[in-house]
Amino acid sequence: MKLFSIYLLPYVLALFLLSPSFASAAPDSDLTDLPLESLMELMVTSVSKKSQPITNAAAAVFVISQEDIRRSGVTTIADALRMAPGVQVAKIDSNKWAITSRGFNGRFANKLLVLMDGRSLYTPYFMGVYWEIQDTVLDDIDRIEVIRGPGAALWGANAVNGVINIITKSAENTKGTLLTAGGGSYEKAFASARVGTTLGEKVNIRLYAKHNQRDSFELESGTSSNDKWHTTRGGFRLDAQPNVRDTITLQGDYYDGRLDETYKLYDHPASSNPPYERDVNHKTAVNGGNILSRWQRTLSDTNSLSLQLYFDHSENNMLVSPQTFNTVDLDFQQRFSLGTQQEIVWGLGYRYNKYELINTPTLVFDTTNVTNDIYSAFLHDEISLIPSKLSLIIGSRFEQNDYSGFSVQPNGRLLWIVTPRDSLWGSVSRAVRSSTKSEQDVNYNYRTLLVPIFPNQPPTPLKLEINGNQNFKSEELLAYEIGYRTEVMSRLSIDVALYYNVYKNLRVITPGTLTFEGNPLYAVQPYILSNDMHGRAIGVELAADWTPLDWWRLQAAYSYQKLKMQLDGASEDEINKGNAEGDTPRHQLSVRSGFDMGRQVTLDFWLRGTDRLASIDENTIAGYVTMDARLAWKPVKNLELSIVGQNLFHNRHPEFIPEYINTQPSEVVRSAYGKVTWKY
Repeated sequence: MKLFSIYLLPYVLALFLLSPSFASAAPDSDLTDLPLESLMELMVTSVSKKSQPITNAAAAVFVISQEDIRRSGVTTIADALRMAPGVQVAKIDSNKWAITSRGFNGRFANKLLVLMDGRSLYTPYFMGVYWEIQDTVLDDIDRIEVIRGPGAALWGANAVNGVINIITKSAENTKGTLLTAGGGSYEKAFASARVGTTLGEKVNIRLYAKHNQRDSFELESGTSSNDKWHTTRGGFRLDAQPNVRDTITLQGDYYDGRLDETYKLYDHPASSNPPYERDVNHKTAVNGGNILSRWQRTLSDTNSLSLQLYFDHSENNMLVSPQTFNTVDLDFQQRFSLGTQQEIVWGLGYRYNKYELINTPTLVFDTTNVTNDIYSAFLHDEISLIPSKLSLIIGSRFEQNDYSGFSVQPNGRLLWIVTPRDSLWGSVSRAVRSSTKSEQDVNYNYRTLLVPIFPNQPPTPLKLEINGNQNFKSEELLAYEIGYRTEVMSRLSIDVALYYNVYKNLRVITPGTLTFEGNPLYAVQPYILSNDMHGRAIGVELAADWTPLDWWRLQAAYSYQKLKMQLDGASEDEINKGNAEGDTPRHQLSVRSGFDMGRQVTLDFWLRGTDRLASIDENTIAGYVTMDARLAWKPVKNLELSIVGQNLFHNRHPEFIPEYINTQPSEVVRSAYGKVTWKY
């Protein structure tokens, strides 16, 4: 009865919302804090490594603002990304996500580069992002810039299908105290505190602490799964401006958490008896920290320098592969004008990665202490062919990696400002996903089965294993894109992008020679990682922002994509071929509707749906449509009370099945939570 009431609440409130009394109460509206005529003038920095209006960005870029995050009711960065067109977000279980852009999804989606304040969150050795450890106080995020399509010419290898840049507010913009607390059915308990203050003239600092405790999801049977989790984190950011030219930033974070997981493990036939598979519950400990420093000097309006250095440490005692990662990254960048019609951004970078792994019966590596040096340089040249009308952007990144070798990742872009309200752009880009040491020397005991091999004999144990390949090459993409942005009227803006991607050297497995070992006898079927797949993808992405009334705002995003893969050489890997073609939905829709009801009351609905996932390890995940709703009230200026209902249309629904690492998937549940926010 309680959940039923929560389910009906948004609809009852919507009926009241449409009454004249609420419509006439719009003067307190904050939807118009950002004037509609400036929507096309949102500033972004990730497209060209400089601040520029989104109208002048020759790429498919979408901005998730702080207001979007707050009014959506999301409690994680990962779920906030569901707002962006072209980005596929799926929950594997309560504490794991599969997130990608433009296809090839998975827990370790290896073609999406993710950054937070210039620090890479991508883990090269396991080729993906551990989303469960990426967090901060959400109110301190200024915006999330989402670039769909290659960003490798600026950001380097692995920025293949997209770049996500999470940008937090400066310490100067977070003065005062922020306290939040709440809890509910799935979000069992959460709290955060942030204090910002001035240390001296033009020196500001903020400190924060945050804790989340989340419940388990449910299995298909309706029983609770073993995937509850909790995390605690804290950090700081200091911004100083010692003179009119220089800005210094120093920031750091530390986190600690526990994740409940259930693994399906397969025993070696030489040391066990059938059945060889078993489920094992495990508490995974995660912890780590980072510290980042950045110096920026402004020489003129068109000439600036920056130098950034960070250290990142993380530990994860995952049952099948305990691991420790350390990264040191140094980055230099300069922007300057060459004459009146040309602007150049160039830079140099060095990154040192060290990985310490512990072998287990499931995952064995030839080398458990791995270091990797990456040297890089990039050049970005923007040429004004017709001032304020037509620009040509050319550039490339050059990278030397110990394991994948030397790569060149160029791009060419053309931007036409048709009118002050309309812009058209097109691009051709090359990007690579670097091969890693793990793909070269891994031995993965994937599965053990009983199969009939010999006629008229009992089934024989068959051990399936995936082995690395010393000759494994980097995956490659050649992308063609075109996009159009328009402000149809003062209250309606539309952004559309189309793309055609051509991939080669994609990772699949190729069968090796079947052998027989042991006494009693068992069979071993090895599969070798290979680059024996190529393919193409086509897609269209649409975003629209409309304010039909001063107190009502609508934001919509739609994505369509289709991938077609072909196997090369001796590979017969129809499973990974099917995964690549079907692990992201062909259709995806998001519609957000925000109402300012007056009397300091806001109401937001978020309707979203995805098409089915046609193939994940030969399984099909049904499509779904669901809705979130948020009702908030400010009884006094600095206090906000809110209630949020999530996934309201179904008791539960599945979204993804993990690939390779056999953790037990679970289904996203309907939930609700209440929250108190106090600023002073």
